[in-house]
Amino acid sequence: MNEEPPVWKASDPKASLRLRAEWLNEKARRTFLSDKFHTELFLLFRADGQSGIVQPPPKIDRDVFVGALKDAIRQNDIYGVVHIVEAWSYFRKKEQDHTLTQLMMGEMAVSDLKKGDREETLMVRVESRDGLNHLWLSPIVRKGEEVALAEPMEMSEELSGRFGSLFI
Repeated sequence: MNEEPPVWKASDPKASLRLRAEWLNEKARRTFLSDKFHTELFLLFRADGQSGIVQPPPKIDRDVFVGALKDAIRQNDIYGVVHIVEAWSYFRKKEQDHTLTQLMMGEMAVSDLKKGDREETLMVRVESRDGLNHLWLSPIVRKGEEVALAEPMEMSEELSGRFGSLFI
C-alpha cells in the first residue's frame, strides 16, 4: 500500500473521496492488525480536498454527538465523511433470515443481539452529500492473544440508524 494518500482532484470530488476512502480502509486494517484495536474517527472532507479529523469525546451521549457532528457538517460545508470504528455486525445465517429482517426494519439493533449472534467488525464507511455510500466490513477474528481480520465485505447502500445519513 502506498503510504501517501491518493491525489485529490477538486474537479472530481466524488471519485477523489472514494479513492481516499479505499486508501483509508487499507490503512485502518493495517493499524488494527498492528495495534489490535482502532480508535473511532470521523474524517471530514471539503470538495476541494481540505480535511480534518473528529474523534467522539469519551462518555458523550451518542445521539448528542451525532447531532453536533451533523451541525458541524452543515456549518463547515463538508462534502464527505469517512467513519472508521470497531462495531458489532450481523451476517445473514440463512436465506429467509427473520433476524436480518428485524434489523433492516429497525425493530432491533445489532447491539441487542446475544453475543454469539453478532460479530465484531472493523467498519469503514464513506458518505458524501451527493450520494456516495460505501461500506467495508472486516470481521475481527480473535483467538487468544492473536487477532486477525477476514477479507472485507463491501456494500454500497445507505445505512439507517444513528449514523444513517449524516447529510440530512
